[in-house]
Amino acid sequence: MSRIARLAVVLAVGIPALFQVAHACGDKFLMVGRGTKFQRVYASVYPGRVLIYTRPETAGKAAIRDPQLHKALRQAGHSVSVVDDWTLLEQALRNVPVDVVLVDIIEAEKLQVALSQSHTNPEPLYVASAGTSGATKQTKLKASDRPVRFLDEVENVMKARARAKSAKS
Repeated sequence: MSRIARLAVVLAVGIPALFQVAHACGDKFLMVGRGTKFQRVYASVYPGRVLIYTRPETAGKAAIRDPQLHKALRQAGHSVSVVDDWTLLEQALRNVPVDVVLVDIIEAEKLQVALSQSHTNPEPLYVASAGTSGATKQTKLKASDRPVRFLDEVENVMKARARAKSAKS
């Protein structure tokens, strides 16, 4: 009988050792290189419609022209439109519902006139280029900022718009 008991103990210990360990809850994220990337985790609580105006004179390295910024905004859940012609920007503001307009600070005065013609009353986010002296208190972003900084500012604007909308209701 002891022989059967020994065999049962060996089988009870040996068989589970043959199978791969099942990881519980978040254990798989603790393994090296197995965590999720920030870009995949960042999802906007308040997705919005973003219109980006990239002047032809804007430096190629400016974040407002960066395809990674446009991709990051889309991955976060925002719908993004990029325009590089001023007449198209004015047309889009009149005809398309827009929540946020990203534009260089140099275009601030012209943009105020265009925004007054928009029926959705979009919020402008001004981006200061490296060589511009027009950086004012309105400017929250710099051309050298990383896409995450732009995501934060767009999220703040959308959050404020949602609060204002719920206050009206």
